[in-house]
Amino acid sequence: MTRFENWERSLWIMTAVLLVAAIMRIVMLSDIPPGLARDEVRNADIVSFIRQGEHALFFRTGYGHEPLYHYFAVPFQALLGDNVLSIRLPSVFLGLLLVAAAMRWVKRDFGRVTAVVTGLGLAVGWQPVIFSRIGIRPIMEPLFLVGAAWFWQKKPLLAGLFLGLSLYTYTGARVVFAIPVLFGLLQAILWKFEPKTAQSATLRARLQPSLIILTSTLLIYLPLHFTIQADPTLQARVQQLQGPLDALLAGDVQPIIEMSVATAGVFSFAGPPRWTYTLPGLPLFDGVTAVFFYAGLAIAFWRIKLPRYALILAWLMVGLLPSAITTHAPSVIRIIGATPIVYLLPGIFIAFVHEKRQAKHKLSVHYLWLLIPYFLLLTNHTISNSFIAWPAAEETHHKYQTVLQDMGRYWQANPGDDLVVTQSFFEPIEMDTMRRNMGYDVAARWVQTSAEAAGAIVVPNSEDSYLYVPEYAAPHPALLEAAGIVENPMYRSEKRPSFAVYPLQYPPPIPIPITPVSFDNKISLLGYKVSQQTGTQLELFTYWQANASLPSDLAIFVHLLDADGTLIGQHDGLDVAPSTLSPNDIIIQRHLLFLPGDLPENYALQVGLYTRSDNKRLTHPGPLQDRLILTEPKP
Repeated sequence: MTRFENWERSLWIMTAVLLVAAIMRIVMLSDIPPGLARDEVRNADIVSFIRQGEHALFFRTGYGHEPLYHYFAVPFQALLGDNVLSIRLPSVFLGLLLVAAAMRWVKRDFGRVTAVVTGLGLAVGWQPVIFSRIGIRPIMEPLFLVGAAWFWQKKPLLAGLFLGLSLYTYTGARVVFAIPVLFGLLQAILWKFEPKTAQSATLRARLQPSLIILTSTLLIYLPLHFTIQADPTLQARVQQLQGPLDALLAGDVQPIIEMSVATAGVFSFAGPPRWTYTLPGLPLFDGVTAVFFYAGLAIAFWRIKLPRYALILAWLMVGLLPSAITTHAPSVIRIIGATPIVYLLPGIFIAFVHEKRQAKHKLSVHYLWLLIPYFLLLTNHTISNSFIAWPAAEETHHKYQTVLQDMGRYWQANPGDDLVVTQSFFEPIEMDTMRRNMGYDVAARWVQTSAEAAGAIVVPNSEDSYLYVPEYAAPHPALLEAAGIVENPMYRSEKRPSFAVYPLQYPPPIPIPITPVSFDNKISLLGYKVSQQTGTQLELFTYWQANASLPSDLAIFVHLLDADGTLIGQHDGLDVAPSTLSPNDIIIQRHLLFLPGDLPENYALQVGLYTRSDNKRLTHPGPLQDRLILTEPKP
């Protein structure tokens, strides 16, 4: 077979591997994972900030982010819009580039068989697959490390450039300085133990590439280093995770030992403790494919005198460090830099067996006899766990805010004039998540309904509005009654966590209406309802109408006074997101006032509004101006 024919055959095989990789990354992209994680939404926020003119070497959002992934994602958002597709496609592309680049590098340094096995492992292994389906930045790190490996021996300056750029991709890459250091140390040790007559190069010649790579990596990293050092608060995430390292510096080695043992077991004995990226406790390989990994590792150690094997062993050990020195080990996301080596080692074993069989028996024993079962077992491991079991788990639905995706899809299929969504405690990221899941903004109103927050409901001024209620944010039954909402919903989803849909009727019934009192021409009090639940607790409902745009930090205060005007109970809060309201929306706010003793016979309630940022009260034209008396003490 000619060289051209060999090249053409390899090209077709590698193209087929890339096709498999594309299928594993693109099929059901918006459903696996089943919804947008908060980290994905924060990443999309950073991309939006860049498009609006905010540029940085390190972004503060989301506990601090290196910049390269976000700049890479800008064209996707600009062309496709701010939605699930534009959030996840950058990772898909980077994951496919990783498969292609790794195969090209491995083919040159380790041969065609090893390249095909490595490519298939990266194509279907659950770790590279899942991080190619989530719109977060770690998948970019191993791509740059492969670039460094490509230039390592012959062009160390370019290798240092790629290694330095990897530091701008993900926080876990901050250990990559140790790769040239460990590689150089291995070269020095191996040179020392070589017979003098067999030493093919001086020690200086062996160490020179490592020194060049390390120096150029440091130079590339300096701008990022100075940026972080200028503002230590950018290191919030690192400080949260470095407990074992802090303990080691204080003389306690136990946490580092525990995290290191857990990290070493990630290939076959242990898995991540959390549901974030896979089933808790799931190793990277099943029992059979783990044998391929360990066998390849043994062969790499056996051949460590060859620089390319010394490099991959140094790379693997350094790649595991971010998990070994931090909490919650093993962490599959922090060892993402080692991914190319993790799937290279089984290829080394399969190629070794193939070569030995041919040399010993002079038979054409094709490597497919090992590759096919390895590929099928690895694919089954990924599909059965990460494509079926993990996405179906309720814990995964919580991690990826699946209920927001489900509510958005139901609304798209059953739209109305206005949408109101409840949450236990509202954060803007939830609104951004739902908007990106749907691909457009429906201008939903958002309210809080947890017991700690007392709760509120908004009734828009429309004939066709609905309240969407996740099961973890169900309003108090008294609040539903106060808003005139029937107890049984018109729809309840089956997936957990489920959500319910209630129709809203405008205007809601107001038990004690008053002549509307306008505060700063922004919001008017329409009425109220008092309900004494116990001797030491008073429940109050106030009814308000938005007249204009409201301050985002607006709050209602309610004071309970005895007959002498002494304050004996208080409640502060407004459990709606004011920025989501529209003029004429009616707000029903529930207040709970707790008393030191029994509720006195004679009491008064006074209410008002203020902005939390400056404690400034809104005023009305009445005599008290900054508050309003709802009930007077009985004579």
